[in-house]
Amino acid sequence: GTLPAHGSNVSTSQYFPQTGHTVSDLFWQYWQAHGGLDLFGYPLSDEFSEVSGTDGKPYTVQYFERAVFELHPSNANPYIVELTLLGVPAYQGKYLKGAPGQHPATGGQKFPQTGHVVGGRFLQFWQSHDGLANLGYPLSDQFSEKSDLNGKSYTVQYFERGVLELHPENKAPYDVLLSQLG
Repeated sequence: GTLPAHGSNVSTSQYFPQTGHTVSDLFWQYWQAHGGLDLFGYPLSDEFSEVSGTDGKPYTVQYFERAVFELHPSNANPYIVELTLLGVPAYQGKYLKGAPGQHPATGGQKFPQTGHVVGGRFLQFWQSHDGLANLGYPLSDQFSEKSDLNGKSYTVQYFERGVLELHPENKAPYDVLLSQLG
């Protein structure tokens, strides 16, 4: 999805009484165009400036339940808003030598950029949710991991910008969710 042209007749912000935060301008446009509440969750902060752990430069950011948006005004559209690489530090922090019990998805798509395979519902989710922009490349194959939120084990797969969890107890499309890393 690309961002609407300036001057188009769309709302420029949305207040969320659930968390008391407002999403505005380019972040609001990106949130709406790329998955909204289902993909990113509610805003956990307003916009603020933060130094990136990736390149050491300050960016305007906004935290959501499942993502952190970064404003890159020097980039060309549609890359003005990018998602922070949340999956990289999460994976490296938990699995210094790679996660145990990984197995490539049968009949999946191999990504030569990282050597990992994405398949089944994870591949469908990746393809239907602007995967490269919203998730990036896979950092692992799928494996079972115990959730820090509820202690249950889920099939997960780590990507540069997030972690996908398989929730077979939910009806599609809510059987695949982004982990709450924001």
